[in-house]
Amino acid sequence: MQNIIQTLKNQQLIWHANSTRCANESRYQTSGIDELDKLLGGGFPQHGVVEMESALGIGELRLLANYLKQQQDLIVLIHPPAVLNAAFWRNMDFPLANCLVIHSVSTKEALWAAEQCLKSGVCRTVLLWQEEMEIHQVKRLQVASEQGGCVLFMFRPYQSHRLSLPLSLSLRLSPTEHGIHVELLKRRGGWGEGAVDIDYHSQYPHLTLASQIPNHTVIPFPVAMQG
Repeated sequence: MQNIIQTLKNQQLIWHANSTRCANESRYQTSGIDELDKLLGGGFPQHGVVEMESALGIGELRLLANYLKQQQDLIVLIHPPAVLNAAFWRNMDFPLANCLVIHSVSTKEALWAAEQCLKSGVCRTVLLWQEEMEIHQVKRLQVASEQGGCVLFMFRPYQSHRLSLPLSLSLRLSPTEHGIHVELLKRRGGWGEGAVDIDYHSQYPHLTLASQIPNHTVIPFPVAMQG
C-alpha cells in the first residue's frame, strides 16, 4: 500500500490538504497588504479568475489599490456600475493612460470583451462587474487568462445560491467600522476557509470611524447643586 501511495505522489495524483502554498512562489503576486497575503497564502494569483462577492461602494476597489499600483501594463475595467472617479486613481499615483474603461450593453458583450483582453497579452489585470456566471463561461475566461498571463477580478453581488464555479480564488467582502472584512471561500490548490479584517483607518482615515476610547472618568456633581 505504501508503494502505491508513493507512486501516486510521484505522479502528482495525490494532493496534500495541508499544502496551502505552491512550491513556486512566483505563482503569486503580493496584494500589498500583509494580512491579506497571509490569508491568501502569498498573494493574488498571477493569472486566473478571482471572484469578489461584494456590495457596491464598501471599499472593494481600495482593497486592490496597492496591488494595482504595482502594475505597469494596461488595466481594463469592464462594465463598471458607476462612473469611475479619476481622483481616486490619481491619488494612487496610477497613470490614467494605463487605465481603459469599457462600457457594454449586454452580458455577452462584457464577457467577450473580458476574454479578448485576458488573452491579448497587453493587459495585466482586468476588472469585470458581472452578476450571473455559468460554468462554461468561467472556464473560457480561465483559459484566456492563462494564454495572456493576466488575472481577472470579477465583482459580483452576494450569492444566496452558489454554483461550484471553476475559480482560482473566491472572496466575500463586507464592510466594517474601520475597513473591510475579507472571507476566503475558495482557493485552488489549498484550503478554502479563513477571514481577516483589513483596517483602512491609517490609509483612509476620512472613510472610517475613529476608534472610540472608553471614558471611565467620573465627574462629581457639585455639592451646592445636590438636592
